[in-house]
Amino acid sequence: MAEHIITLDFETYYDTKFSLSRLTTEEYIRDNQFDVIGVGIKIDSDPAYWVSGPSDVLNKHLLSLPWKESSLLCHNTMFDGAILQWFLKVQPRLYLDTLCMARAIHGVDAGGSLAKLAKRYEIGEKGDEVINAKGKRKVDFSPEELERYGEYCKNDVELTYQLFTKMAGKFQQSEINLIDLTLRMFIHPMFYVDDDLLHERLQDLRDEKLNLLGSLKEKLNCASEEEVRQKLASNSKFAETLRELGVEPPMKESPRTGKQTYALAKNDEGFIELTEHEDTFIQHLCAVRLGTKSTIEESRIERFIEVGRRNKGKLPIPLKYYGAHTGRWAGSDKVNFQNLPSRDKKKKTLKNAVIAPEGYMVINCDSSQIEARVLAWLAGQDDVV
Repeated sequence: MAEHIITLDFETYYDTKFSLSRLTTEEYIRDNQFDVIGVGIKIDSDPAYWVSGPSDVLNKHLLSLPWKESSLLCHNTMFDGAILQWFLKVQPRLYLDTLCMARAIHGVDAGGSLAKLAKRYEIGEKGDEVINAKGKRKVDFSPEELERYGEYCKNDVELTYQLFTKMAGKFQQSEINLIDLTLRMFIHPMFYVDDDLLHERLQDLRDEKLNLLGSLKEKLNCASEEEVRQKLASNSKFAETLRELGVEPPMKESPRTGKQTYALAKNDEGFIELTEHEDTFIQHLCAVRLGTKSTIEESRIERFIEVGRRNKGKLPIPLKYYGAHTGRWAGSDKVNFQNLPSRDKKKKTLKNAVIAPEGYMVINCDSSQIEARVLAWLAGQDDVV
């Protein structure tokens, strides 16, 4: 552990259309609308304090803190740590995160918000002053409003520090280091994007789509593109089409009748799997059914291109420590670098577009069925391993 722990919480501008609930963390921080209103800071066990004002004043204070001898502690450090690094090049010795720790202790479905955790541990209550800040930039706050916002932020900082003191004893140093490593993959991006390769593949996909509806008309025996859309919009007709193509339509239990019905709504797990089907033609059928313009491969490529553009060619890697109930990582920020396509030569473009910095090499490995294999190993079932 580092000599000091600096607990920190940024308060930033948000509104109905510009918020972390609508944008990815990376998109939000890199957007031109991004604006820091103030920051709550606590050094070790000293009382938390609030700093606001002009950006140069705020930045000067943050840069004056003893980062080289300190761990940074936040509740969702991927957000606050990225702000510090991407704008100020601040590099603490270690990254700590109570949100990551809470998932490991209480499970991924237990509710990891600061408000719920404060209630669970009976350490106080999170305020609601942030609601009154919606749509307000720093210049829109009166001195009294800014002071109240500061008190709200300081309370969050104190809650975060108390949570850490209660949870830290349940973690070995190796797990603390793993949290740190996971956060660094996003906060300190090292990989680059091969922009030319992505644009080339994207153009190929778009050329393929020019012929898509025409081929669908012929293959589905439709007289027009509109008839294709109508045929795919009906659950029964879409299911019939899938069966004709050798794909069994996914099923689910109807919450209304309790009987089996087609799982073809856009949020149904079975349908989501179809949108990622190994047969690109099935992906296209799903895309037309949804009325979308892009298949999942196109969306991913476009996302990689945009992330690279916003980050001077670099790729922040967002992974969620203890994101699954078994303890493995999960994808985050609308991308999962753990399941980039690898079997189809053309689809491997995404993996091939991830470039290591000079002097380094990317090694692509697959821990196939890792959870089942580890479980079998722990059980001594060596024939299954």
